[in-house]
Amino acid sequence: MSFVLSKLAALFVLLILALGSSAVLAQARLERDGVVLYWGLVPAAVVSEKHALEDMHGVVPQDGGQVHHLVVALFTSSGARIGDAVVRAQLSETGIVDAPPKYLTPMSVNGQMTYGQLFSTARSGPYRFRVIVKLASRATEIEFAVSAWSPHREVR
Repeated sequence: MSFVLSKLAALFVLLILALGSSAVLAQARLERDGVVLYWGLVPAAVVSEKHALEDMHGVVPQDGGQVHHLVVALFTSSGARIGDAVVRAQLSETGIVDAPPKYLTPMSVNGQMTYGQLFSTARSGPYRFRVIVKLASRATEIEFAVSAWSPHREVR
């Protein structure tokens, strides 16, 4: 595993451990069709301590729900960073009509390309994200299924 890939994997593991959910930890890394996806779900309030959310993603949801920041990093199975993908994600919550997919904005984190977007949730989980990745080198999209609980959730 490359140094950068191992550093990113360690960062995501620490993030997920800090959030305290073993169900999330088990799904922080997904691989499909030669693409490795690392993901994290962070309360937007935590992200806003260091970054202006409006600058990152335009509009911050104001619909009264809990706002979370979904962040995704993509690699080839050989460890090379994928920085030119088009990434969308669709949030599903039990008992609530699915919203349309949102594009995850390309972002530079420590000089490395990642993708992220804000999602407003009505419940504390579970959440299901359908993450759709389109690579310039492929005709078909790659779909990942991500499951998570709210980092705000008090009872586990």
